[in-house]
Amino acid sequence: MNKKLIIKGLIVFGLILVVANYQKLYKTIVPPIPEVVSSYADGTSSSLFNYSTKVFAEVRNIGGDGYVVFEAKVFQGRHEWTKTKSIYLKSYDTKKVSLIFDEVELLAVDPSYNTKVYTLGGRD
Repeated sequence: MNKKLIIKGLIVFGLILVVANYQKLYKTIVPPIPEVVSSYADGTSSSLFNYSTKVFAEVRNIGGDGYVVFEAKVFQGRHEWTKTKSIYLKSYDTKKVSLIFDEVELLAVDPSYNTKVYTLGGRD
């Protein structure tokens, strides 16, 4: 009877620890689940003789803590450029990220872009 009482006590104690530390466990066990909240591009990073396009995005993590990769692609005519940036996001954190594309040309077609974000080591 003593052993059963000790085992039941340990189980209850373990459950209390899990419930009390649920958020910390969630942050460390669950991988990041990143999403792009908003994005835009402009030429504010350009100088007099150096034209460029800067892609901005607001990235949110609705999963656990971890590294995520922000990827931006810029298209101009037949040309395409891709750049990435790795950032660390805590659980339910949002950060602003930007990438500069110096490859675009001033007198060519207006550049377009797209963005995505994924966990480090995985591509969606």
